[in-house]
Amino acid sequence: MKAVLSAVLWTLAGTVLLVLCLTVVVPRLLGWVPLTVQSGSMSPAIPVGSVVVVDPVGPDPAELERIEVGDVVTFMPRPEDPTLVTHRVTAVGATTGGDPSFITRGDANEQDDADTVTATQLRGVVRYDVPWAGRAAALLDSDQRRVGVILVAVCFLGYAAVHGVRAIRDAAARRPVNSE
Repeated sequence: MKAVLSAVLWTLAGTVLLVLCLTVVVPRLLGWVPLTVQSGSMSPAIPVGSVVVVDPVGPDPAELERIEVGDVVTFMPRPEDPTLVTHRVTAVGATTGGDPSFITRGDANEQDDADTVTATQLRGVVRYDVPWAGRAAALLDSDQRRVGVILVAVCFLGYAAVHGVRAIRDAAARRPVNSE
């Protein structure tokens, strides 16, 4: 029973650690941005509650030219509304001024989005998504998430410390006593 409980706890801890790495650590190290998907327009590829990790795209034409049909991008459809949309690029074109533009569509939608996405609207390219990870994050505000990450880190460090102390104690108990 103890072995089964230990295996379950290790699996759970490993899963939590993996999700934290994918949604917090990796994005921070690479300058990417994790966002939670709020609607089903990209289902089933990216279900509601997933975290998409977005690589920001600047106005550099070389960056924009790398975006191809099939890439998933995040953009701000209206300048007065900070709501972001994540959809798949279905066509690449150019504005009348020669700047790149993109036709997008959610995977669950039957038609392309009504408006073309321009370089100024584009926020980034989705590098990967973590299904369902955003559901937990959506329940917590930023302070609670920060405390949660610290708490998980402290638990892992405490667990490692306990095992380290046990290993040292066991090694000392096995060492022969030298009596002269």
